[in-house]
Amino acid sequence: MKRPIILSLAAIVALAAPVRAHAQDASDAADAFRTGQYADAIAMWSKVAPSDTGWVAAQRGLVRAYATIGKYDEAESVARKATSAPGGAALWTPLGETLLLRGKRAEAESAFVRATAAHAPDSLTAALDLAELHYDRGEHDRAYKEFDRFIDVYNTTLGASLTSAELVDVATAVEYLGANDPQLFKDALKAFDRALTVEPGNTDARVKLGELFLRKYNFADAQSTFDGVLETNPLDPGALLGAARRRDADGSGSADSLARVALSVNPDNADALTFRAELLLGSEDYDAAQQQVDHALRVNPTTGHALAVAAAIKYLTHDQSGFETLRQRALSLDPHDAEFYATLAELTAQVRLYRVAADFARQGTALDPKDWHAWSVRGMNELRLGQIDEGKASLDTSFVGDPYNVWVKNTLDLLDTYKNYDVVSSGHFQFMIEKDEAPILSLYLKQLAEQAYAKYSAEYAYTPPPPIRIEVYRSHADFSVRTVGLAGLGALGVSFGTTLAFDSPAAKDAGPFNWGSTVWHELAHTFTLGMTNNRVPRWLSEGLSVYEEHHAQPGWGFHVTPGFLEAFKFGKLVPVSRMNDGFMHPAYPEQVQYSYYQASLVCELIARDWGQPALLAMLRGYKDGLTTDQVFERVLHTDLAAFDKKFDDYLRTRFAGVLPSITMDPSTVAASSSVDELLRAAKSAPNDFGVQLIAGSALVTQGDTTAAIPILERARAIFPEYGGEDSPYAVLAAVYKKTGDTRKEADVLTAWMALSETNLPALEELSAALEKLGDMKGAADALDRAIYINPFDIPMHERLADLSGRAGDKTRVVREREAILALGPVDRAEALYELAAAQHDAGDDVHARTSVLRALEDAPDFEKAQTLLLTLYDARQSGGAKQP
Repeated sequence: MKRPIILSLAAIVALAAPVRAHAQDASDAADAFRTGQYADAIAMWSKVAPSDTGWVAAQRGLVRAYATIGKYDEAESVARKATSAPGGAALWTPLGETLLLRGKRAEAESAFVRATAAHAPDSLTAALDLAELHYDRGEHDRAYKEFDRFIDVYNTTLGASLTSAELVDVATAVEYLGANDPQLFKDALKAFDRALTVEPGNTDARVKLGELFLRKYNFADAQSTFDGVLETNPLDPGALLGAARRRDADGSGSADSLARVALSVNPDNADALTFRAELLLGSEDYDAAQQQVDHALRVNPTTGHALAVAAAIKYLTHDQSGFETLRQRALSLDPHDAEFYATLAELTAQVRLYRVAADFARQGTALDPKDWHAWSVRGMNELRLGQIDEGKASLDTSFVGDPYNVWVKNTLDLLDTYKNYDVVSSGHFQFMIEKDEAPILSLYLKQLAEQAYAKYSAEYAYTPPPPIRIEVYRSHADFSVRTVGLAGLGALGVSFGTTLAFDSPAAKDAGPFNWGSTVWHELAHTFTLGMTNNRVPRWLSEGLSVYEEHHAQPGWGFHVTPGFLEAFKFGKLVPVSRMNDGFMHPAYPEQVQYSYYQASLVCELIARDWGQPALLAMLRGYKDGLTTDQVFERVLHTDLAAFDKKFDDYLRTRFAGVLPSITMDPSTVAASSSVDELLRAAKSAPNDFGVQLIAGSALVTQGDTTAAIPILERARAIFPEYGGEDSPYAVLAAVYKKTGDTRKEADVLTAWMALSETNLPALEELSAALEKLGDMKGAADALDRAIYINPFDIPMHERLADLSGRAGDKTRVVREREAILALGPVDRAEALYELAAAQHDAGDDVHARTSVLRALEDAPDFEKAQTLLLTLYDARQSGGAKQP
């Protein structure tokens, strides 16, 4: 555990004796510092004369202010000069803390020793700094003894005589001791609370408390604590960085912008520089990440976290020598630094190297068996690899040592529910599905997953190690916990390689979605990750998954929307050269979804102009360790700048018909306009999608369908790829149904459903229309697609079985009869009989006999079942029994 080395403002104020002429300056300076007016604070503290009784406090304030804005040399100079003045012992601790910010450990230790020897007013803080210094160089036993003294200090007076700053020292020491006794984490929290009771304005206490909440994955309390600081001082570097870390941890965005603000206050803030390096690493921008962490290590060459980030970059860029040099450097500073390996594990997991991450975390737990964070990282990555028993054991170990880690607790609670799941196997898969849903979902999942496996294994020439584990969660909150440890994840599915997890179609809190396309999407990741040894960048892996959806079934995958085109037209899409940013650091809420579609279009363009094999060649390039620049140059014979231009031209050409309609201005036509006004508006703007759609829809509402149809058809022609529920297709389908033109209704619905994967009512309407037209196969196919939105509707399965029978698809009839039985129908005997009849009709008399006998077990006098059994018996006796 590392904490920022910053002198408490509370200690500065406590030392002040504002009775001389410059007392007001000192008081105003403290107020200026609290509100982020650092230059003003420096100017006012600088005015305090050496003869003033508040001079020592002013020098401490100057040290703090200079250090806060990164003027470390000035801070050190002020502190050194002040130590030789009367009362200068109060500057030894600030000097030591300033030296530590530059990695000057030996000099810092000497300063802390002098502060304690001189019984400086902040000698308790100096003692804490010494203990932390000993801990950070691997002398844990010695450090724990020193931390233990703080409990004695607190218990002697029950904290009554301690200042707010000293109570923060106690809280920090007690948190370290929590590694041996987790109940002490509660005492740390109490000490922080007491510190804030003594001095509510102690921003250092709030920042450190927020960091404690972050370490326990309590993001809500962390954010409210940081917000409390930022309301008073929007430029507090610690609170800014804490809020940035919180946003990054829960994926809420804006983490980088907050870190940039912190760096605007102090460009040499090593913690903020390292954090930005982590963000850039997550986006796989290793060159930029290297620049940030190199800067951090120039400022402080001894910061273990920065060394771990730097080592991760070397590892991910295949620089084994550089990695080993940094590893040895970090462990020479702290031979027991398990957090070095825990950080490596977290960062490699960010780029989907889960097996590597688990191995790094194991090295961490071996180095320090009491590093509960390393145990948690190890367990999470073992679970991602499908090693459920091993992962649970690691998390149990972490939880015993630290029962206040919310992620660990939530995940263990989830694992406890696995007894409510069945494990069902097929040729290449192992499915974990809640017991009530396993019979129905496994019926479809087995078939769909094996179809995807056959396609992908041939296409990508790759065979994943068996089995592929697929977990299906009835609760979206449970799926979210499985993925990120907390409820609230926006995604519907996740792939860890050969372990997949996604929402059940019964997860109502997930909203309507197509679980079939989700399976297809996530399984594509299994192959693209696997064939590249998990080296494929996120944008390409996601783009290929959506690309595969588009080519699997009509309607599957993300499709274009007016919002996407608006983002493109007004420069809100990231260029292809920075595609990962759209996924990892979205600038606005819709950007992640837009990035999925954008990445799929990149794949479409490459397949169109370079051929499908080029996509596979790109994956092989990543497997070989090439960068994205090198992959584009080797495979596509172009650079990223040229491809960015080509892709921009591709989008402008593809959507040329509708782009002029995409404006920031409100439409000039109102739905309440008269018929004549609507017709004039449509005529005056024949190429404006919005005007045509609004005018046509309004005419329908006003009952003039004859005038509306050509206007709506014009809107469809302008933007034929838009299939939203407010698209021209929706209005036209309703109009053609109302006018009795079933052929046109079916045509519109068919085109519409090729652009939408979640519109269950429209698929049912399409099935009904095609049935009317005598197209039983088309009607059955439409309803079959609806099953991947809602598989729990028995009447839908009955209708699909009927349509499939009329279409001559005997295999699908059997499947649908099995589905009805799996859903627990009221008349189970009838369902078994219908299944037996379907099996017999499909030529499978062996299973037909089993099914009809089960029907007769439920209803011994069931006449139709008895007749069918006799038919099957006669066929068997005559040698004419059908075999499966």
